[in-house]
Amino acid sequence: MTLEEPPTENKRTFWRPTGAAASAIALVALPGFLFGAFAPEIKKELSFGDTELGAILTFGYLVSSIVMSITGGSADRNGPKRVLRYGVTIASLAAFLTGSLGNSFLLLMLFIGLNRVAEGIIHPATNTLISSSVVLERQGIAMAAKQSAVPFATALAGFAVPTLGVVFGWKGTFLVVALLAFPAWFMIPNAPFVTKSALPSRREMWRLPHLRLLALAGAFSAAAVVTVSGFLTTSAKNAGYSNGTAGLILGLGGLLMIFSRLTWGFLADRFQFDRFKAVSASLLIGSLSFVLFAIETKVSMVVGSVFIFGIGWSWPGLALLGIIEHHRDEPGEATAIVQTSIRIGAMFAPLGFGLIADSFNYSYAWLCSLASALLGSLFMFLASSKLPSSEAK
Repeated sequence: MTLEEPPTENKRTFWRPTGAAASAIALVALPGFLFGAFAPEIKKELSFGDTELGAILTFGYLVSSIVMSITGGSADRNGPKRVLRYGVTIASLAAFLTGSLGNSFLLLMLFIGLNRVAEGIIHPATNTLISSSVVLERQGIAMAAKQSAVPFATALAGFAVPTLGVVFGWKGTFLVVALLAFPAWFMIPNAPFVTKSALPSRREMWRLPHLRLLALAGAFSAAAVVTVSGFLTTSAKNAGYSNGTAGLILGLGGLLMIFSRLTWGFLADRFQFDRFKAVSASLLIGSLSFVLFAIETKVSMVVGSVFIFGIGWSWPGLALLGIIEHHRDEPGEATAIVQTSIRIGAMFAPLGFGLIADSFNYSYAWLCSLASALLGSLFMFLASSKLPSSEAK
């Protein structure tokens, strides 16, 4: 592979690196959200409960966190193009295996785990791609667009239940996802690597107080919000909605989340403000959603969805933008530290939520998510006070 020189500012672009990053993220996010959206049908067909559902999601996040901790800085050293193409290929294989051979609880766990291998590779590499290849004054909207690919995948998953699910079934829907890898693979542009002789080690970066606090904030915040993707449709069904309507709530929520994330990106490119305090406020206000979910009526489920998707889950792009602004020389490694912690938080949450839901009820489980969101908001606020004094932007 020929390593390229870092770009001068006039070589930076916007559309292709942003589109490539968003496409890769959407591809790797779709299987997890499809699994949550089709959860009632999958559980019935394969005869397992909420605990097993949580175990599959937990295993996936465990795999993702391990892979991300190992490969987080690879795109900084080698350039994001090759790394992203490896990840996209693995994601396509995982979706194909899920749709063709996912006939048991154990096989589903393995295939979702393989998808999370791709996720662990792709996420830090897309952060490096945007940091190194997108014009500086548009990196806020680029990061927002990339992170909006996650709720876009949520929306697609929700809409897939009453559309593709009716025609192809849940397995056929996974096979459709596998085909989406082809355009995503070819969209990835040539991109530079960080030409620094010695990047700081992960241990050295862990010594930075703001990264430690951001890691804690990410873990607790993710533990709160990730339960929505896996359990919202089931909770909505418990409140009296049909499977199709519950899926539509998830889908419409994803569209609202896209708008809220793009709004943060638009504001970040035009105004200087503390990225992490803004994230903290979003988490604090959005935590009201979990109280509404715990009430578990039709009205409270809809209003709670507005709060969680419009406010409480609007922050990832803004948080990652703040990190790369302070770590221009190692954006993949720095964001991987926080995103690894996010995966660790997400790893325990589904299993814990499922156990509480099975042992007690969904209301108690949603209140545990509330406590986690409040802790995430607190640590995010504290991280702001530990930031380096000079801006890297």
